[in-house]
Amino acid sequence: MSLRSVDYTPAFPISRLVLVGVCASGKSTLSRRLDERGIEARPVAQEHSGVQDLYRRQGSLVILLAASWQTVHRRRKLSWDPQFYGVEWLRLRQARQDARLIVHTDSLSPDQVADVVTEWFDQWFGLDRWWRESGVEEAEKPRLRRQLADRAESRKV
Repeated sequence: MSLRSVDYTPAFPISRLVLVGVCASGKSTLSRRLDERGIEARPVAQEHSGVQDLYRRQGSLVILLAASWQTVHRRRKLSWDPQFYGVEWLRLRQARQDARLIVHTDSLSPDQVADVVTEWFDQWFGLDRWWRESGVEEAEKPRLRRQLADRAESRKV
């Protein structure tokens, strides 16, 4: 199916996603999983920066991945203590306020987190309705998501 064959305008301009969260919350893994689904998402190490809005320089739709200290400690065998985790969490204060979606990753597999974000992405941009109405097959969705994003990017001034 070609986008030219369907009159489609997303509910919002397609935009790059920005992934923020504490260390080992799943930002890099999610970025790779979303890329496979045709969604551009850039992980930003906001938790390491004193610049409160560093993430804003990378895109406009913020997704915050939340994970408990116990979870991140188990995932990475990190040497830092809960107080350091608290510092990272505080550095994400502005990002939490700007987040369009917050996903608690403690009990989710990487694929489940990607499913949550993909479903949200498709709903946010009105693609879910388009998928249903146009009968797009699952295998075509990544290519079409990229094509829509490319079109939106080329229209930016």
